Amino acid sequence: MSPDAPEPIAVFRARAARWMERHLPRWDDELMPTRALQNLLYDHGFAGIAFPTQYGGAGLTLEHQQAFVEETAVQDRQLPMENRVSIGMLGPTILDRGSEDTKERFLPSLLRGDSVWMQLLSEPQGGSDMAGSMTRLSRDGATFVLNGSKMWSSGALEADYGLCLCRSNWDVPKHRGLSMIAVPLKDTPGMSIQPTRSASGLVSDYCEEFFDDVVLPAGNLIGGENEGWAVAQTLLMHERNTVGNIGYGRLIGQRERGPKRMFGGEPAVSSAVAAHERGRLDAVGMMIVDAYIQSVVVPLTSARVMAGLRAGTHKGQWGSLTKLQSTVAAQASVRTALAAHGADGVIWEGDEVRVDNVGTTWLESRGGTIAGGTNEMQRNIISERLLGLPKEPAPDRDLPFSEVLRNTRRR
Repeated sequence: MSPDAPEPIAVFRARAARWMERHLPRWDDELMPTRALQNLLYDHGFAGIAFPTQYGGAGLTLEHQQAFVEETAVQDRQLPMENRVSIGMLGPTILDRGSEDTKERFLPSLLRGDSVWMQLLSEPQGGSDMAGSMTRLSRDGATFVLNGSKMWSSGALEADYGLCLCRSNWDVPKHRGLSMIAVPLKDTPGMSIQPTRSASGLVSDYCEEFFDDVVLPAGNLIGGENEGWAVAQTLLMHERNTVGNIGYGRLIGQRERGPKRMFGGEPAVSSAVAAHERGRLDAVGMMIVDAYIQSVVVPLTSARVMAGLRAGTHKGQWGSLTKLQSTVAAQASVRTALAAHGADGVIWEGDEVRVDNVGTTWLESRGGTIAGGTNEMQRNIISERLLGLPKEPAPDRDLPFSEVLRNTRRR
């Protein structure tokens, strides 16, 4: 074996298994805070397994990361699930698109868990047209000034940094006038963050952010000035991979129990029990069967795509396929649970919202089919970029963005 060859997977898995037995808490133990858990992994060489060593990673491969996650599932060990955005989406984007300086400056603290990152993409007037961003980034000598607002940003109140897509040139077509910049979220002059109440009635981790002359160093740009669309595409690819449980964001093992625990067990089994207890099994039996089939097929699809990524046979936006399949299956599973519980699924005692109620979960489930690009967008991506079908017409694609805005106002 070459001295530069990575550690064999079997050897790595055995080493990781021994370490987990001594150091990593089980899901049935008291939950370890996310940052502390990430610190623990980093201190023992298991954070950023597929990231290069010069940026704080282990310098191994995604196959090693998959082996580590599978072993945590076997042993029922905790993983920092709330850090999936940082590790699975933002870190890989900085790794792929950042300058050497930004990678050295940001990645070690991100992998260590000392800084948590999230994304600032959606805007109140933007809908699904992310390239239509109107949050303004203006150069002022050696700095930039940020003005505007973002919304539906997950985890902004807890995060330390956000990657913000903004308009830096209004006189070129909209995709060519965007920049991506890292925004510190703690005690930043001119910035405010407000939580958003979700459809379930709960105050969620979704937030809205307001920027009023926020001054940022030019060194916080990720990618070049006016190259933000390419960075955004990379970020969305990693986001879809994470939602689909592939790539850097693979943190869920097939046998892992903690985060998947719902109403006392696996969703399909729990729905079957609930339906039997309420005499509804005949009415919803086929829905339960379909939910169970999806629970088997989804991880198989993810495993197949992961194998293709490792072998080089699956290139491109395969994360859109796994994201679409997993979110549709998840929503169908919750819809099945709601049908199985009947009226009991939407009724509870007291005025407080019950987070362990299937009705509340059903309301929340729509978020998965919207976040990271709606299912309609995923179908477009799959058809155009994986199947090679023609793109939808876009008459404003080559117009300067300022002209698009003027045409919109005339209507």
